[in-house]
Amino acid sequence: MHKSFSHGGRILSLAKQMDVSFESILDFSASINPLGVSPLVKKAVAAAMKLAGHYPEAGSPSLCQALAQYHSIPVETIAVANGSTELIHLIPRLFRRAAGRALIIAPAFSEYTNSLHLAGWEYSYLNLSHTDGFTLNTAALAEELAKGYDICFFCNPGNPTGHLYTPEEIETVYWLSKSSGCFFVLDEAFIDFKEDFSAKALIPASDSGMILRSMTKFFGFPGIRVGYAIASSEVTSRIKRFLPPWNVGVIQQAAAIAALSDLKHCRETIEFVEKERRSLTDAFAKMSGLTVFECSANYLLVRLDNGMTADRLQNELLKELILIRNCSNFEGLDNRFFRVAVKGKAENKKLLQAIAGALKNSSIPFS
Repeated sequence: MHKSFSHGGRILSLAKQMDVSFESILDFSASINPLGVSPLVKKAVAAAMKLAGHYPEAGSPSLCQALAQYHSIPVETIAVANGSTELIHLIPRLFRRAAGRALIIAPAFSEYTNSLHLAGWEYSYLNLSHTDGFTLNTAALAEELAKGYDICFFCNPGNPTGHLYTPEEIETVYWLSKSSGCFFVLDEAFIDFKEDFSAKALIPASDSGMILRSMTKFFGFPGIRVGYAIASSEVTSRIKRFLPPWNVGVIQQAAAIAALSDLKHCRETIEFVEKERRSLTDAFAKMSGLTVFECSANYLLVRLDNGMTADRLQNELLKELILIRNCSNFEGLDNRFFRVAVKGKAENKKLLQAIAGALKNSSIPFS
């Protein structure tokens, strides 16, 4: 039985439910660039409005070219989509069969499971353990893959764990998948914070895998849906045959191209997030009743060790209009785990004070 497919970032619906303005809610449930969108993106979006009366470029060739230049990879290895989730739901269709079998290395983004469930595929999990920091046991993976799978899903850095796997570890997973006849799907939605760890030079070298990339998190515009795949030209050609011709609109394409051009904003984002993440990690580490996990992206996974549940903590924080991500619906995690985005210093301070207050006021004694 699968867990629910709920997500973070539900601030608009929550504001309506609570009858408050969405601006009044501090949303730590969605891991979005705390610096916001680049100023160049705002200008590009405004300028693109004059194109709203026309169809966008089918297949987003200008954006593909911009991505190829940004990553220094061949343009034919890129396929652009309306967010990486569009690609996730397309993947089972690439195999031209009624059903197949997939392995998900968990904890993981629930849309992998959702896409497989809707497509009628079977799926199993290889759960990584929080007790050893979500390290990957390649021997256990090889043993599991030997049971026979069509697809293997893996995320680097892990979501929601934040664990960063080395290029050598990713290469091992890739070759284990390939040697077992399994198509390897590597989700690099948060790799922008550690771009040197990307497998974009490895995966496109054969037709045995693909990389998923998102422009939601690092570039800070989840409301403007843009994602893309990096794979061999054969694989991207297959992907493009399944995508609608105008799946990415003129405003989306303009925003993405502008974001890629602002390298200064990219550098400032990395520096800002690293500094604030370290500060937030240190503050959590000093709190009694919590365990914080090392992360390489713009969020932190935290475990409650004092008997309080993530449900209860989430509800307590909502009273102060602070929203966190309850991670109990992630396969391999339970109701002790929650995730928070890394935001600015003042916002992070407010979060820490609210969590400290909730823990202090809990009637459950600390362990």
